Amino acid sequence: MAKYQIFTDSSCDLSTEQRKANNIEYFYFGLVVDGVEKHADLDWKEYSPEEFFGWLSQGKKVKTTQVSMEEVLTRVRPYFEKGIDIIYLGCSGALTGSMNLFNLAKQELLEEFPDRKMIGVDTLAAAMTLGMMVLDAAEQQRKGLSIEELEKWVYDNQFFYNQFCTTDTLSYLKAAGRIKGSKAFFGNIFGVKPIFISDRKGNNLTINTVRGTKASLNALFDCIKEAIVPGETKEIYICQGMAMERAEGLKKRFEEELNLPAKIFWIGPIVGTSCGPGVVACFCRGKEVTRFEGDGK
Repeated sequence: MAKYQIFTDSSCDLSTEQRKANNIEYFYFGLVVDGVEKHADLDWKEYSPEEFFGWLSQGKKVKTTQVSMEEVLTRVRPYFEKGIDIIYLGCSGALTGSMNLFNLAKQELLEEFPDRKMIGVDTLAAAMTLGMMVLDAAEQQRKGLSIEELEKWVYDNQFFYNQFCTTDTLSYLKAAGRIKGSKAFFGNIFGVKPIFISDRKGNNLTINTVRGTKASLNALFDCIKEAIVPGETKEIYICQGMAMERAEGLKKRFEEELNLPAKIFWIGPIVGTSCGPGVVACFCRGKEVTRFEGDGK
């Protein structure tokens, strides 16, 4: 069986420890901060999480750029030279065009290395929804799945990863064009907070609005409680951006009331740019995601 390397990208929000423990590589998205280009760095080497969210709070112009063709060419070629194939589990194509650039790089690389395999999978996910999927894919790789079998496994399982998120404001998501659903228009009125999911088409879809921070955290808890599958859901991930106290409160509730371990992580720079300071998101593997914009639910 040929060796292969799993790649993801900066949108996955996996920590340094998680990626190292599972031999996961990632392609960089980019950041442009007041005109200065930086990596969207999940290791926080170029800047700290506090510094990054500070830029947003201070009103600096922070924009994201997608994975470049040159990034893919540079990172993949050394693996092909060693006879190692590549599978890329990428951010939702509804949110970025990175997979298109990956496929252009693929055409060039396979002309140079015709015996290698290079597979790109649009996971229709981002943030720790994508991260959890990548961790589980790495486990399937360790179990011996071939690269083609892993591709099929991802497509068969991609809708069993649940995301429920709230933010202090919808301004960042709306500015980035990252939110769907009519309820998005009411997110900044009278302290109303959105609850949104990653839907079946790979969009961030607002499914509810509540009034106040306490109500939004209760809503996240209730959503996870409804999404878990007893005996199958093993843990809950909580990601936050300058909202650690809220995340810790949710962690305590999940562990005490649902008897499931919960882990807290930083929201990374790509998702953080879209959501802004005060974001809290909860993730689990559980029931199948069936909702999408316009389905009437």
